[in-house]
Amino acid sequence: MLREKKDFHAEVDTSHPSYDQYEFTYPSDMMYVLNEDVIISNMQGEYLMDTCVFECTADSFMYRINNKLTDFHYRFHRARPIRVRTRDGFRLLTDKKYTINLYTLGYIKVPTELTNEDPFKDYPDFEDHTW
Repeated sequence: MLREKKDFHAEVDTSHPSYDQYEFTYPSDMMYVLNEDVIISNMQGEYLMDTCVFECTADSFMYRINNKLTDFHYRFHRARPIRVRTRDGFRLLTDKKYTINLYTLGYIKVPTELTNEDPFKDYPDFEDHTW
């Protein structure tokens, strides 16, 4: 029931003057997000750091981009990308001083419907016996 999808391949939009934008789509079998991890590095691919994302709405993310004191901005090899939800996915934003090397999403998948005929056949995630 728990799935993990690693290394999403994203389209990078560098046309914005103050941030880079990575487009992602959620997996089709996703029901609920459990965790998100991001590995970032500087523009040369050095100083890898495991961090988390900061969730913003589409109308409040510019505050974090314009405020130089927020953790969105890359300082001392540390930063947190901003996640803005879209219709079928999300965008991760960085401040053009670091890149996203790896994005990992842990989620609960949509379960298949169980019938009373043979539930172990219908749902292969269960063992033959349950303790």
